[in-house]
Amino acid sequence: MRLDQARAVAEEYFNGVRRERLGIGVHAFPGGYVAWARQEEAPGTVGGGCIVIDGQTGEVAVRPLLDPESVAALWPGPTHR
Repeated sequence: MRLDQARAVAEEYFNGVRRERLGIGVHAFPGGYVAWARQEEAPGTVGGGCIVIDGQTGEVAVRPLLDPESVAALWPGPTHR
């Protein structure tokens, strides 16, 4: 998966049905991409989250909202079913 493809997945995930679009941040790491919605208010609100997009499969996993490097470091890789 390329960066532009990951950004499109993140845009759909966070902005799919929203009227007011949120800015999207994307951080690339060796296993894929961490993406989050950039919000005007403090991002540390309860229930805030980000997604990890697996670089091989495109699988999306929801993770707690931490800094992108921490989320990437905790990513175990794709889930095989």
